[in-house]
Amino acid sequence: MTDNNIVLRCQNVTVSFGALKAIDDVNYDFATGKVYGLIGPNGAGKTTLLNVLAGRQLQHQGAVLCDGADISRLGANQRARRGIGRSFQITKIYPEMTVAENLRIAAQIKHSRFMPFWIAPRYDRKLADDVDDMLEMTGLTAHRNDLAGAMSYGLQRALELGLTILPQPRILLLDEPLAGIGHHEIEQATRLIRKASEGRTVLLIEHNMDVIMALSEQIVVMSNGRVIAAGTPQQVRTDPLVRSVYLGEE
Repeated sequence: MTDNNIVLRCQNVTVSFGALKAIDDVNYDFATGKVYGLIGPNGAGKTTLLNVLAGRQLQHQGAVLCDGADISRLGANQRARRGIGRSFQITKIYPEMTVAENLRIAAQIKHSRFMPFWIAPRYDRKLADDVDDMLEMTGLTAHRNDLAGAMSYGLQRALELGLTILPQPRILLLDEPLAGIGHHEIEQATRLIRKASEGRTVLLIEHNMDVIMALSEQIVVMSNGRVIAAGTPQQVRTDPLVRSVYLGEE
């Protein structure tokens, strides 16, 4: 892999909470446009690594590079402006607002650099077009006027993903996007994640192994804060160390 293909790079990243090393000397390169599944037992350090990459965990050793530039000391907002989007295990929506109102806020963030302090008609149309496009992509058009907090958890997850990708991030960090979703909603949610991943570099944490193996081009396996294996889904499935550490097999 050439440096030109690397969009995110971890160099000797270590995160300590007292005597506990949540991340222990992680080195890994993430290539442009690939979908990476991040798996491992509970406490392996997966979410902490996503927080480091997103700028929500700045207390760490080592470096994080984006397009070759050191972004280790940039906060989450600055990294978002560089094209890094992040979703969470718990939905981050505005429950008292409608679906369309939620998406309009994300659209305003997308256009904030160019929008005057008054909303000129042409900018209002841009916002409305962005909202309509995202409603269609997420399958929420029929719910545009529903209160976000009153919808099913699966629809709330779809809305949160829409909020994350509406500003058009190049890099998408997804932390258990299927958490709490009913079994009958998994297929639709998986299709949405696949569509959102098109043309982006994606790091995906998900405990549903069927889904993560189906969506990912590369699997990165973590245990005790370290990367212990990486490869295609098939390579990881048959790796003896992974089966021993992750699946508990002898």
